[in-house]
Amino acid sequence: MAEQKQIYMWPSHWGRPVARGGCGAVSSNSVYATRAGLEILKKGGNAFDAAAAVSLALSVVEPHHSGIGGGCFSLIYSAKEDRFSAVDGRGVAPGNATADLFLKDGVVQDEWKDLGGQSVAVPGLLKTIEAMLRRYGTLSLAETAAPAIRLAEEGFGTGFTGELTMYDDSVERKLRLSEAMRRLYLKADGGLYRFGETQRNPELAELLKKVAAQGTDFFYRGAVAERIVSLINGRGGCFTAEDLAEYSPKFREPLRSAYRDCEVVAFAPPSGGCAVLEMLNILENSNLRAMGHNSAESIHALAEAMKLGFADRSEAMGDPDFVRVDTARLTSKAFARERFALSGERAGDYAAAAGIAAKEHPGNTSHFAVMDRFGNAVSQTQTVRDWFGSGIVADGLGFVLNNAMSDFSAAVGALTSQGLTYGSANAIQGGKTPLSSMSPCMVLRDGKPFLAIGAAGGPRIITGTVQGIVNAVDYGMTPERLVNLPFIHVITNDQGLEVEYGISEDTLAILERKGHKLVRNTVDQAMSTMLNSVMKVGDDYYAAGTGRVDGCGGALLPDGNAVFEGVCQGI
Repeated sequence: MAEQKQIYMWPSHWGRPVARGGCGAVSSNSVYATRAGLEILKKGGNAFDAAAAVSLALSVVEPHHSGIGGGCFSLIYSAKEDRFSAVDGRGVAPGNATADLFLKDGVVQDEWKDLGGQSVAVPGLLKTIEAMLRRYGTLSLAETAAPAIRLAEEGFGTGFTGELTMYDDSVERKLRLSEAMRRLYLKADGGLYRFGETQRNPELAELLKKVAAQGTDFFYRGAVAERIVSLINGRGGCFTAEDLAEYSPKFREPLRSAYRDCEVVAFAPPSGGCAVLEMLNILENSNLRAMGHNSAESIHALAEAMKLGFADRSEAMGDPDFVRVDTARLTSKAFARERFALSGERAGDYAAAAGIAAKEHPGNTSHFAVMDRFGNAVSQTQTVRDWFGSGIVADGLGFVLNNAMSDFSAAVGALTSQGLTYGSANAIQGGKTPLSSMSPCMVLRDGKPFLAIGAAGGPRIITGTVQGIVNAVDYGMTPERLVNLPFIHVITNDQGLEVEYGISEDTLAILERKGHKLVRNTVDQAMSTMLNSVMKVGDDYYAAGTGRVDGCGGALLPDGNAVFEGVCQGI
């Protein structure tokens, strides 16, 4: 019998090249910020040191999304303490602010909300970075600020969204109003920076050097603070020097809830984390894995959970220092079953549940994630709210001030620019933090974080984070997959169910028959669901950034090299 010849075939499939390494990882919306974080990890810093470097680098290269004139929510896990902390550095309303801040003769003044000094909340980012480093870091503020200062001095390539935002009507209006903003963010001849062209910000570099050397009091007290207050009040604001000098970030207790075989830790109110947990608890009543990813059944289940969660959030949420928020009920499994029971085979619109309204008692955005080899993790979302915030620029200091006050209820039921409405629990009050969709989260297995995740994109932060967690837990996806498949988003049935390109027309037809009003993205469009995540699998850390913007994941290797989205480079 003739001997059979062994036939060797080239493998028909293999694992995708991804950013993974054994010494920690970073995921952010900029390769510059990701490299800054990995540089600090390579230097021996921990996740908190790296987070400070990433945050400040983003403040330089993404001023349209976030910066030192804005704030953040930072969800922290300290392996040494085996403890989670939620650091609320969003910023608060100035002490003199009142509920009628945006009203004139009883009418909401949109211009004040978007562009006025009334729109500025106390900037919290720098104080939050300093507080995190003092409590958890191993390096100095000067060491962690070094990459950002270098970027501001030597320059960086303009990102895709950096060019895109300049064509927005609101940004054009802000540029017209402010000569200082034009000098800072336009070329010398008044032209726009194009994708890839080099920008520099020597003014911000000098400011960061002084803050790094003298501490954040250089920013919050003295001459810089006086200039900030003068600028804000010159545009209709009501700031005092004490608003800046006395500001301190708030440490809040995170929320926790089981999901499938995992536990999810989410940022407490006034963030969107409570809504994330409620939506996940509602989804536990559906077998998403059996339904299949992005099938008509699973999309319908997701959409109904999203609408129910947003309906409750509109009434139930506020700053817990000013209103009583019943988070225990909102995140309970029994409440989720009650809400799930309202949904059916048809698309619905939902009112908030009875008795959940927060009670009075006395008294555009960027996300990143970091994990280190010591077991620490940071999930942080930071913002100046709208693109370039209020457009108010401190001439000579290199940054723009936020318009986060716009996230308060200008009046009960008034629609925000992000399509959300709120009740009286989110009314303006001095010292109060406005509600935010920012929802930094972590997912645990066996009591330890295996996924740090969050998103940017207004209310799409909440729905994007929910889908990212579902993709990881229900479908077993690692970051490079969970972030890049088609996403959906919906707040109310009347506003419509947004769907990204790549979901089959057969599936969409079924959803329409179920009563969903579809808002389709074309093949060359993407929703502003800007997800970033880092995941620990075995001994390796995986990272990826979203292709919807300039996202970049990177991981550190034992030899000191780094992998960026599958490409190995020295740093």
